[in-house]
Amino acid sequence: MNISNLNELLRTQILNEGSTLSVDFFTNELKKVKYGCAFFSNDIDELEKAIEQGAFVIVFEKDIQINHKDIFYLKSENLKQSLANLLRFISEEKEFEFLYCKKIALNYAKAFFINVLTGDIFKDFKLLTNAKKNSLFCFDDKKYLIKFSVNLKELKKANFELLNQSSIFFTNLLCQNHYFKDLAFPYVYAEIFSSFVAFFKNERKELKFDAKKLDFFKIYFINENFEIVDFGKSSRAFIIVFDLFNFEFMSERLKDIKGFKTALNSLFCDFAYAKLSDLRLLKDFRYCLLQLENEEEFLKEFSQKQIQERSLFD
Repeated sequence: MNISNLNELLRTQILNEGSTLSVDFFTNELKKVKYGCAFFSNDIDELEKAIEQGAFVIVFEKDIQINHKDIFYLKSENLKQSLANLLRFISEEKEFEFLYCKKIALNYAKAFFINVLTGDIFKDFKLLTNAKKNSLFCFDDKKYLIKFSVNLKELKKANFELLNQSSIFFTNLLCQNHYFKDLAFPYVYAEIFSSFVAFFKNERKELKFDAKKLDFFKIYFINENFEIVDFGKSSRAFIIVFDLFNFEFMSERLKDIKGFKTALNSLFCDFAYAKLSDLRLLKDFRYCLLQLENEEEFLKEFSQKQIQERSLFD
């Protein structure tokens, strides 16, 4: 891109005119800086290193000293807004599409191979600038998405039929004249899944789904000794989620299932615990929903190998 056009697009002020007329690419990652790029940062040390690594243009918001007369110094009044201006241009040029959806639906976007934005423009800069033409992105904040495009698509409810053999562990449903069998997620997410199916069908896009990409929950079956066993090899299971949002979503929708309990390091649940080992005191349950930050601690506490090793030294 011609640097004078870049300056106009970013709405920046040229503090120093360099010796080149154009740049080849844009980045805000120091490790990606190469000869001929424009680099965006508010870190003075990073800006200096970027110049050493070959940046033709540096874009910043803070006051800095001009040490390199052959480099373009572009000062922005608002670096986030300058990045948004550039990303809007790139989005139009690459014909990106943006999908607005509710927060709970973001869990499923990755499984449908949709790029999920973070809401942090510095982080999303990398994702958007590296994306291929016609890429699809989603987020749960319309105001943020409008920074990149005014033509937003929206994930809407779809008609579907949940089949009787669905459970906490597997979902079977009919949607858009398609039968989906043994989907590896709880039936309470069937509505969200169906919304994505309908979106892809209505947009005439290729429908791809990989349940292995659903990383917001895990299910572990346990035996009578509270040891983790193979999937389906016991009548009891812990359902782990990694944030309070999904904990509340699942607990509300599963609360009427016989044998369903919730456990949290809080008084507002069926079983309050201070440490993971306290869960061994749980009785009369089939499914227990937990919110954890560290899955490894859970595995360490309840894996058979760890239990056997501890018993040797008891």
